[in-house]
Amino acid sequence: MTFLIYAVILMLLLIFIKETISKLHGIIVVIFFFVLLYFLLSMLTIPFLEQLLSYVHSVPYVPQLVYSALFYQLGLFFQSIFEEEEYETFGELVMFSIRIVLLFYWTSELGKILSDLSSILEKLQ
Repeated sequence: MTFLIYAVILMLLLIFIKETISKLHGIIVVIFFFVLLYFLLSMLTIPFLEQLLSYVHSVPYVPQLVYSALFYQLGLFFQSIFEEEEYETFGELVMFSIRIVLLFYWTSELGKILSDLSSILEKLQ
């Protein structure tokens, strides 16, 4: 509920700034975006993920999947802020780099699984 109140107050401030100082509006929007993102991550998202992961800690690859989804969602947030500021190319670059990072991470995880599977198959022969 606190986050919602912060968002409404910041929205009112942004409307006021847009009407009075339109030249600084873009910069202030980006600053408020990062302030709200910090509050969202620190007050809601990270505690929720820690609680969720404490329930499913024994299930393999759930923490990696959850953090990969969070990382991907953060990339979408950054892409949308770039697109709103009319820097679509930078937004696409951010998403491309996040996809590459996730691909490298999951390729290494898949490599570990395949090596374990091949060692099991060798022991069976």
